[in-house]
Amino acid sequence: MRLTQLFLILLALQVLVSACSPTKRREDQGIVAKAWHNTNAHFNGYFNAREIMDETLLALNEQHEDNYNQRLEMFPFLAVDNPSTAAGELDRAIEKVAIVVKKHPFSNWTDDSYLLVGQAQLLKQDYESAERTLDFALSEFRPRPKRGKSKSTSDDEGEEEFESRREVEASKTQTRRDRLRARREAQRERERTIKQRQKEQKVAQKQRERERRAKIRARKKGIRLPSSRPAAADSTALAGLENEPDTPETEAEMEEGPIGMISIFSNRSADEAGSGEYGSNPGSYLLKHRPAYQEIRLWLAWTLIKRDDFDRAQIILEDLRNDRGTYADVRRKAIAVQAYLYLEQDRLEEAIPYLEAAAEVAEERNEQARYSYIAGQLYQELGQPGSAIDAFRAVVAAKPAYELELGARINMAQNAYLSGSGSPAEALRDLERMAGEEKNREYESQILYAMAGIALNSGDEAAGAEYLRRALDSPYGGSNTRVEAYQLLGDMAYTQEDYLTAKNYYDSTLQVMAETDVRFPETSGRRDRLTGVSDNLQAITVKDSLLRIGMLPDADRRNWAEEVFELRRATSSAANFSTPVTRGSLPVTNASATVAVTGSSFWGYDNQAIRRGRRDFARRWGDRPLEDNWRRSSRTDVSLFTDAGDAGVADPAAESVTLVTEDEINRILADVPTDEATQAATRAELAEAYFNLGREYRDRVNNNAKAIDAFETLDERFPGTAFEPESWYYLYLLHKAEGNTAEARTYADRLAQRYGETKFARLANDPNFVNELADEESGRNRAYEAAYAAFENRDYADARRRILASVGSLPEDHALRARYDLLNAMVSGKLEGRAAYVSALQQVVNQYNNTPEQTRAREILRLLGESAARVPGRTETTAGTSFQASMDEIHYVLIVFENTDARLNDLKIELENFNQQYNKLDRLKSTPIYIGRNNETPMLVMRRFRDGNTAMEYYRSTQQNSQDFLANSGEGFQVLPVSQTNYREILKARSIAGYADWFRANYQ
Repeated sequence: MRLTQLFLILLALQVLVSACSPTKRREDQGIVAKAWHNTNAHFNGYFNAREIMDETLLALNEQHEDNYNQRLEMFPFLAVDNPSTAAGELDRAIEKVAIVVKKHPFSNWTDDSYLLVGQAQLLKQDYESAERTLDFALSEFRPRPKRGKSKSTSDDEGEEEFESRREVEASKTQTRRDRLRARREAQRERERTIKQRQKEQKVAQKQRERERRAKIRARKKGIRLPSSRPAAADSTALAGLENEPDTPETEAEMEEGPIGMISIFSNRSADEAGSGEYGSNPGSYLLKHRPAYQEIRLWLAWTLIKRDDFDRAQIILEDLRNDRGTYADVRRKAIAVQAYLYLEQDRLEEAIPYLEAAAEVAEERNEQARYSYIAGQLYQELGQPGSAIDAFRAVVAAKPAYELELGARINMAQNAYLSGSGSPAEALRDLERMAGEEKNREYESQILYAMAGIALNSGDEAAGAEYLRRALDSPYGGSNTRVEAYQLLGDMAYTQEDYLTAKNYYDSTLQVMAETDVRFPETSGRRDRLTGVSDNLQAITVKDSLLRIGMLPDADRRNWAEEVFELRRATSSAANFSTPVTRGSLPVTNASATVAVTGSSFWGYDNQAIRRGRRDFARRWGDRPLEDNWRRSSRTDVSLFTDAGDAGVADPAAESVTLVTEDEINRILADVPTDEATQAATRAELAEAYFNLGREYRDRVNNNAKAIDAFETLDERFPGTAFEPESWYYLYLLHKAEGNTAEARTYADRLAQRYGETKFARLANDPNFVNELADEESGRNRAYEAAYAAFENRDYADARRRILASVGSLPEDHALRARYDLLNAMVSGKLEGRAAYVSALQQVVNQYNNTPEQTRAREILRLLGESAARVPGRTETTAGTSFQASMDEIHYVLIVFENTDARLNDLKIELENFNQQYNKLDRLKSTPIYIGRNNETPMLVMRRFRDGNTAMEYYRSTQQNSQDFLANSGEGFQVLPVSQTNYREILKARSIAGYADWFRANYQ
């Protein structure tokens, strides 16, 4: 017995030593060694990595918020705005499977580990790395070819279903032939299945029709037929099923599953792994490991879609869907990814069948509902409301999460009248009823937005705008609905040419719209184009009002001031009533004082929430006075002791006491122009505002009609101003562009009669004047080139003579003036020495802000070791031209601190903590350095990034995760990606000055 135990111990030690040896080849591994490696690979590294992935997916799913007012994302975990929040956890998962591959390279879980790495990189939106990883796994773990059974190979049944490409040389011709044959067989089997289903549907339809007719006949005779249900099959009558239970087997109800579609990552079930929708059984993997080759191909196709390599992705997906050996779960996912491919290509009609097919084979209710919901939205976009209703009915039938069901019901109401089965009034009534239900209270804004869409589609823009405003005022309005409502209101106002209102709505839109939204650049650009129009319209409104008040008699002006005071006092009282006031504090006297507390999260400081609450109160209780009615002792008004309808109680001689003082009146009337001089100045400002408004309408908004109206108002109200000749020339151009030849000729004649010597009159009446201007400009350019050539030929005296001769004839605002002054500074340096050179260069810097000449002068001063003497109040905004844009070059990232006493070592530790959390696998290193003539500027230099795009990704990550990036340091800093060449320029100059502006102008 002891000998047997000793023998077993020695055998176990031998197996353990052989199993732990990392140098053994695959074929040298014994059964026990394989089991040991597989167990450790699966239940240590891979299992933990899979758990991290599941938790990360849940976090990404919670981060993404579905916008039911737009087309839903098929896979929200790929649509998050800031994937770097999960980068740290995904890097942890990658590290764990990397250990699996290193310590257990021949385990069955090596291919799964590579697959998980590719999945993690895809979730990080690092598509290039994901493609490289999955491409390698695809070539490394392709299945081994089938071999005939023999005695020598009978022991290989337990081996993996893949092997390295270095060990297999398969025939490409044979593989292609087998694939084509499999596709043809699959197609024939699909056709047979479709025919069989159609036949069964016809039989069932005939049976239902017979039953319906029988019921009608029986009803006429007064007979009530029992409900016809298919009888349960007698399982005991079937051979081989004697042990089955007597009750019929019911179909298991589908699980709900997460809304975020993370079920695409769910672990495959062994019992279904070998069964397909059609085709032969690819093999049972109930007791052995299933290769990850097919899933690697699926995820590679997914990655190629994100890389816009649609052709290659299409080939892979077609092969997965048509191959008879594809696992059922992989085929189910491939159908969904095929729909995703068509959506990415905006091929909506082709995506719909695959969405419906994916919904049919989905295993979870939310997954099924989501595919059907997107299909319904596509039908809406294609103008097929009937099909859209059917798709949304399928969503409701799936019994998904309430958000999906409610969105489907809202869309059904919207599409009902479009399909002819209802009217807009009925749809609005149904949605109003839904909005009033308690369970839909938190979705009120979403329902109101849908009602606005119905009203707008039916042509009632006033009602649509009112519904949108109600959606914005709803206390349950989410950010997505607010974005859509503000955007739509802005577009409506823009279409109606109400540009001031449109600009304000666009401002509100951009405050709640994410910068990653595809509409952000267009909305921002339209807002910027309307800024000049808005500013001038506001200036005209204010100055017109002030001028009108200033021309009133003194008594009327004083009465107006008193009314303004009373209005402000009433507004202040309402604000005090709604805003808590601390004990001992003074009451707020104007509305602007409440701005100081807007940063608080307390509900009482949210004016918008207060307005919503006041409106909700009025809906329920009506218009009640704001008074303490619950305690009689606190009421001091006369009505406390009188009943309604009592006459003669109040004193008719009693008058309200006016609390306004002379100081208050003078303060209100401070900006009102009352004398002739200030009124004339106000009129001049009004004329300028009208002139600028006309130019903004023409040049920025492209609204010629509005521009003509503005210039004609200027001509009518303020004749003889300095803007008159140019405004007439604009009117000549505008009428000519609009085809009003007679009107254009009128303004050309007026210019010729009154301003015949100006360039505007000559431009309108002399066709050759444009050529003369071009020749004159060409002569000026030739004169400058001659002066510069003299400087290059070292004939500095001739260069000075030419400069002085040409500058005198230039207009004050001509661009050549700056170039002449810079050239004159260089000539001064040659003729008069260093002091004159520096002085002239400083004059160029001070006089020509934001010009290339200023930049060049500043660079020369820096090389000379001098500083540019700036004019007080003027800031440097233009970077030097010595910096060069090179995105393909190696890049660094500079963190430049404002505090000269910043503790760089502590900041370096905090920076490394951030990199560990968000960029763990990049192995970034930072170095503390000081630059400046006196080493006064501390900064951290982080090395290194392979190109500018990678550095910009890190820069955007610091902006998106600013709450974690050096947030606890309390230091002010700038983050600046810089190329290797530009970094050398910074070190050479020993200054960072100018680079921040150059970076913002060239990188963003």
